[in-house]
Amino acid sequence: MDNVTLALAKKIADYAEETVAGEYGMKPFSVAVCDKDGFLVLFNKLDGAKLLTISLTPNKAYTAARMGVSTADFLRRLQQENLNIAYFADDRFVAMPGGVPIYNDKQQVIGAVGIGGLKEDGEVAAKVAAAAARL
Repeated sequence: MDNVTLALAKKIADYAEETVAGEYGMKPFSVAVCDKDGFLVLFNKLDGAKLLTISLTPNKAYTAARMGVSTADFLRRLQQENLNIAYFADDRFVAMPGGVPIYNDKQQVIGAVGIGGLKEDGEVAAKVAAAAARL
């Protein structure tokens, strides 16, 4: 597979809900899945999730897909290199944990997942992205 499909995006979103319910208690959150170019394939906002997640969560997935690294790693790069995020000239880029690229079996980025609204955004996104290839 070389790109996230809607069918896979639905499985990813379902897995994210199962993971949060099973490991973190069913807290309200949002999940976004982008294709390899950062275009939104699916967005789910669970009842009670913060309104801020409506724009922030898809941007986490977008950033991870476009940069090819997690948003947590992107944040570290900005801090280590003392870069302003505006340097990248993309208003949709965010540097907050919760966006993680999805890889195929050839280790190519095929999309990304964004999680928003949880204290554990980055942790959940990493688990979901790691599982995406076998869903």
